[in-house]
Amino acid sequence: MARRSLKLRLVGLALVWTTVAILIAGLFISALLRQFVERNADAQLQATMIAVMSGTEFDEQGNVVIANSVVDPRFDRPLSGWYWQVNDENGVLSRSRSLWDVELGVAVAEPDGTITTRTEPGPNGAIIRKQERDFTAPGGTRRLRVVVAMPADLIEDEVATIVQPLVLSLALLAAGIAIAIGLQVHFGLQPLAKLGRDLAAVRRGDKERLPDQPYVEIAPVASEINALLAHNKTVIDRARTHVGNLAHGLKTPLSVLSNRLQTASNADGALLRDATEQMNRLIGHHLRRARSAASHGVLGARVSVSEAISDLFPVFRGIHADRHLTLQVDIDGQPTFAGERQDLDEMLGNLIDNACKWASKSVLVTARPIDGGRITISIRDDGPGLAEDALQAATSRGVRFDESKPGSGLGLSIVDDLARLYGGTLTLERAAGTGLLATLELPASEA
Repeated sequence: MARRSLKLRLVGLALVWTTVAILIAGLFISALLRQFVERNADAQLQATMIAVMSGTEFDEQGNVVIANSVVDPRFDRPLSGWYWQVNDENGVLSRSRSLWDVELGVAVAEPDGTITTRTEPGPNGAIIRKQERDFTAPGGTRRLRVVVAMPADLIEDEVATIVQPLVLSLALLAAGIAIAIGLQVHFGLQPLAKLGRDLAAVRRGDKERLPDQPYVEIAPVASEINALLAHNKTVIDRARTHVGNLAHGLKTPLSVLSNRLQTASNADGALLRDATEQMNRLIGHHLRRARSAASHGVLGARVSVSEAISDLFPVFRGIHADRHLTLQVDIDGQPTFAGERQDLDEMLGNLIDNACKWASKSVLVTARPIDGGRITISIRDDGPGLAEDALQAATSRGVRFDESKPGSGLGLSIVDDLARLYGGTLTLERAAGTGLLATLELPASEA
């Protein structure tokens, strides 16, 4: 299953809703601005309408007299889009110079004083915003209609002039909010990142449990993990106790039986002694496997390879002091084994002991970390080595290639079993020149 980012999920969802909110806000503000601009334009048209109406009156004979009270030069430029016109029931009475010889259409009459506003094509095809109303001029009773107009593109241009910086401002606001959301999510998830680091520290062995969490959302998770760690430790301790009890329960009667058989001199006694010794070796072997299986994977177990080798070398120098062997070590970096110290001692002890038994003059132990969170430990001797067909059989239980050498034939088998329990490998090969090269590859503990 592909892993997905919780951070990207939170940021993505927040950005979606923020973008939708900003778009809605932008559309709403744009509508308000357009409404404001249109009201301002309508106010200009109404001012022109009032000026035209104020210059219209009836003389003593009842004729309509219209004075040109609009002094705006835009109404004098032909087809400028700025127009005014006065009609009666018979047609046009007067109009602005900008209309030239064109007439503006009028709508159906509305009640006196009602202003009608429309947007429609003008005399030259350009869109105009037009207002018209009926009125009665002073000195008369005839109903007149005044029509005023302005270019509609002026409204669009003014709206665009206002909306463009608005769009830029909203874009900057969105960018700022996006950055703020990213930072908020980043810092908001820091407790989870710290929890992960604490778990890694527990796995490395730097801590035995997770520290108390100050956040109520994470505290239950940490408490459950600590409870799981405690339960795991309890189960492991119980398993070790059972293994120890089993070892004591089996070895005691076997020891009694072995001692009684020491006095037996016939062939059956010798056979039973050999069988008893074999049972002791097998019980020891399987008890070690059970103990290692129980201890393997305990969180926090870590061992310095350098320290383990340094502690083992004096032991084997003493055991093989009469042979004057040279034991050498070459460690690159600080390799650390992710496991129990006694298991590493068991593996290294068997391999070094085996190398010392067969070496002519020297044994070399090398260790280094490798990629993939692993370490390699190699033990090389300068002895006779093994034939190719014997390398695979060397790790089989009880196989001994020289009965004159001490041992039970279980050493390499034990090492192979322990390595496998930790997900590692034991490789045997002929060393360059003479001797045997045994290489352990084991999981490394993170620094």
